[in-house]
Amino acid sequence: MLVHTADSIMVGTLGAVQLAGVSLAGSAAMIFMMFAVGMTVAITPLAGEAVGRADLVAAARVGRAGVWTSTIVVSAIVALLLGASPWFHLLGAESDVNAHALPYLQWLLPSAIFRIWFGTFKQLAEALSNTRVAMIINIGTNVLNIALNWVFIHGNLGAPALGAEGAGLATFLARGCAAGAAWWVYRTSGFFRNLRTAMHTTEARAELRRTMAMVFRTGTGIGLQIVVEVLGFASGALMMGWIGATALAAHTIALNMASITFMIALGLGSAATILVSNLRGEGRFDQAAAAGRTALTMVLLYEVMVVVVYATLRWQLPHLYVQDPTVIDLAATLLLWAGLFSLFDGVQVVSLGVLRGYNDIRIPTILATVAYLGVAIPVGYVAAFHFSMGATGVWLGYLVGLSVASVGYLWRISVVTRRER
Repeated sequence: MLVHTADSIMVGTLGAVQLAGVSLAGSAAMIFMMFAVGMTVAITPLAGEAVGRADLVAAARVGRAGVWTSTIVVSAIVALLLGASPWFHLLGAESDVNAHALPYLQWLLPSAIFRIWFGTFKQLAEALSNTRVAMIINIGTNVLNIALNWVFIHGNLGAPALGAEGAGLATFLARGCAAGAAWWVYRTSGFFRNLRTAMHTTEARAELRRTMAMVFRTGTGIGLQIVVEVLGFASGALMMGWIGATALAAHTIALNMASITFMIALGLGSAATILVSNLRGEGRFDQAAAAGRTALTMVLLYEVMVVVVYATLRWQLPHLYVQDPTVIDLAATLLLWAGLFSLFDGVQVVSLGVLRGYNDIRIPTILATVAYLGVAIPVGYVAAFHFSMGATGVWLGYLVGLSVASVGYLWRISVVTRRER
């Protein structure tokens, strides 16, 4: 998330139109790429349960199947989207916004392959309860991306000044380095020695194919959960593009800030997935339920603090991105909405993490589809254009959709925990 944040902040110094272009390209690509991310996320609950059973061979098999499955899926998506990129203008944004969006997109798309390779390593490490190594690599990736942005966006150190395209090139190179670093750590670290040994255990190809099918089924459900949520938010960016560059730029700032604070909630959700899957593998079902309740309590306390921060600093935070007073004024209003929906956003993402720990995928996918496609997008559209609420109407749709998702997931948690007692 910070990679895209750095791109937005550093491109934003060039102007609102350039910022809108990066936002539009990132939102459009994310709709499809998050499906591939779902294939990697599937590794953690499946391998985590195997780790809880002390079956490292099964965990390694899930990891190998995850690498193959996610690579095939992301490669197909990248190829299709690169082929369709000449028709990017059909999304309906203004021509000057598209002029900056397309070059950025054409670097961002292939970088997703590196992102997925790193993701398979990250999710497998998390199944082993190691979240530190991926964090360290991510920090290095962000530092490198910022440095490369400085070089390629503005043309420093003798490089050409590429503007928004330079941010895309920087992201491509930084993510490539992240994937390389993950591979090096896996091959050399003593922490992964037993896993490497298990990974090379000779098994029938039929067993690997069955595991790949299992990863694909689980990953498809998780991918669809992520996609429908991202589609709900990305559709908001498209609607902002119809309103104008100022609305899209303000929306980018507010949503980017909300996405940064959301990452903490996402981390709590990932922790819940790890603990719940490990504890279930050990047969400790009461402790698994307690881990879920603890994560939900923690995220509520955290999101209350987020509301206070956005309400207090809503006029100062947009200055990190742009100096345009019109954009800042609208962004400050949208940050109030961001604070309100953060409460529900935190609950829904941690609830999903708990449900993934139970490997409960199908019903949450249906609930997500209803909440985001059936509620958030229509409510946002009607409020923005039929009730003339403009940008705030889109965010009203977000708020309503997230509240529906939160209530639905909490209901589902009560069902699955009762079933395992």
